[in-house]
Amino acid sequence: MKTQVSILHHDYPSRYRSLVEERLAALERFNGHIVSIDARLEKDARNHHVELVANIGKGQTLVANVRREGFGEALMEAVDRMGRQLRKSHDKERLVPRRPQHGVA
Repeated sequence: MKTQVSILHHDYPSRYRSLVEERLAALERFNGHIVSIDARLEKDARNHHVELVANIGKGQTLVANVRREGFGEALMEAVDRMGRQLRKSHDKERLVPRRPQHGVA
């Protein structure tokens, strides 16, 4: 799984970047088909904005977007939301019956 952390319009300490990368790596347990996850961190006048974008096999894209006053709150809520979406996607994939291929005997 490829991860990328982008910090927009603000300087966060390097420990925040490593914390984000650690949380993103933990998301892999929810769905083993993750191709990449991008995290975009931004701070405006009052809030921290955390956006997580996960690309899953077969072209599926999941997004978790959160704005909170504290960085930790925003990150944890975004990770929780993304975890729920990944789990739901994985469960849905397992429950859908496979269709037989045409022309295969």
